[in-house]
Amino acid sequence: MSSYEKFRKIARAYAVSHLIAGTLYIPFHKIIPQVCNFIGDILPFPFQPLPLPSEMFWFTLSVSMMYMIAYSGYLASKSENFVHAWKVIILSKGTSTFLFFAFFIADKPAFAYIAGIIVDGPLFVIALISWKKYIGEKDKVKQ
Repeated sequence: MSSYEKFRKIARAYAVSHLIAGTLYIPFHKIIPQVCNFIGDILPFPFQPLPLPSEMFWFTLSVSMMYMIAYSGYLASKSENFVHAWKVIILSKGTSTFLFFAFFIADKPAFAYIAGIIVDGPLFVIALISWKKYIGEKDKVKQ
């Protein structure tokens, strides 16, 4: 199996998962922070509740980000000519992971931030490692 075929499988998984997550986020967006606050309340740590969002502006941006990641994953999996679309996913997941951590420290120790790190952190690491592995194998073939 070529390095692109291996990479393509991961890219396709990101495309499908973020398309599904973005679509499910539309009807369930209000329950996610509530569930995070509930979990934070029952855990034996001094988590503070996250204020519940009500502004649809931020909801719109969240859904558009999910679809952007889905489309970037789709492009990267469609053809080796589009693999650079994967960098959008690395940037997005790296930024969100960093900001969840920063806000947990600087804003408030809410479990919702930890949940964000638990979800996006591994997605960032997988995206980064799969990119580096693909590029490394591609460079070996060139030599």
